[in-house]
Amino acid sequence: MRPLHVVLAAALAVLLHACWPAPDAAAPDAAAPAVLTPTGRGLSSYFNLDASLVPVPARPDAAPSLEQQLAHLAASGNPDDAYAAYHLIDDCMMFQKEGRLPALEFERGSEMTAAEKVAQQHLCANLTERQKAARLDFLALAVKDGVPGASTRFFHEGPFGDRSALRSRPDDPLVLAWKQQAIAQLTAQADQAELSSLSTLMMAYLSDGDVVKKDAPLAYRYLLALRMVHDDILTPGSTNPYQDNYWHWLRDELTPAQQADAVNRANAIAARFRQHAARPVHD
Repeated sequence: MRPLHVVLAAALAVLLHACWPAPDAAAPDAAAPAVLTPTGRGLSSYFNLDASLVPVPARPDAAPSLEQQLAHLAASGNPDDAYAAYHLIDDCMMFQKEGRLPALEFERGSEMTAAEKVAQQHLCANLTERQKAARLDFLALAVKDGVPGASTRFFHEGPFGDRSALRSRPDDPLVLAWKQQAIAQLTAQADQAELSSLSTLMMAYLSDGDVVKKDAPLAYRYLLALRMVHDDILTPGSTNPYQDNYWHWLRDELTPAQQADAVNRANAIAARFRQHAARPVHD
C-alpha cells in the first residue's frame, strides 16, 4: 500500500487540474442556450470553500434531456464541450452503477442530496449503449486539442475503455500502441505544466506498473515540478504535499547529476505554468 502522503499528493494534483488555464481558450458563446454541463472544479472545491455546484432544477423534467445536452455540446465543435460531453456520459454510467457520484461528493466534502439524486436519475434514465460508446470519441477529441485533464482520463480508461486489457493482452500490438499513445499524450501535457498529467506521470513512474516501468529520475522531475507549482498556488501556511521531507527517499535514489537535471527540467515546467497563469517568475 502506498503511504498516505503519496495518495493525498496525487489526489490534490488531479483535483487542481482545473486551475491550469488552457492557452488561447475561446471565449464562451454568449448566445448559446443554457445547458447543465459540469462546472470547473478547483482549489475551492477541494477545501470545500464556497464551492460552486451545478444547481439542481426544481423540476427535473424541465431540464434539458441527456440527448439534448449531448447534441448541443457536439454541435459546438469546441473541444472543451467534447470533454463536458464525455463527463456527462461518464457521470451517468457511474451514477447507474453506484447510485451517487463519489468524485463529486469527495471534491465538495458532502453527499449528494436527495433532490440531486432525483435530478441525476432523471437525466441518466435514457442513457443508451450508443452514448456509452460515444463517450470515448468525445474524449479523443478533447485529448487531441489538449483539454486539461483529458489525457489523464484517457490513461485511466485503458485501451479502448478496457483497462483489463493491460493485463489480459499485454503483448497485443494494439495494446502496446495504446500505451505509447497514452504516455506520449501525458508527456506532452506535462511539459506544458498541466497538473493532472504531471501527477499521473509522477505516480506511474514511482513503481513498475501495467503501462510503464519504474523510472525514479522521471518521477522526481515531475514531483519537483508539482512542488514548484504548488508553492505558487497554495495559500500561505498551507502544507505542500510535495515537499522534500515527504519525498527525500525518492531524491536519494538519484545521483547528483540526475538530481540537477531533474531540477532544471522541473524549473522549465514551472516557468510554463506561470506563463500560462500569467504569474511572475520567482527570483
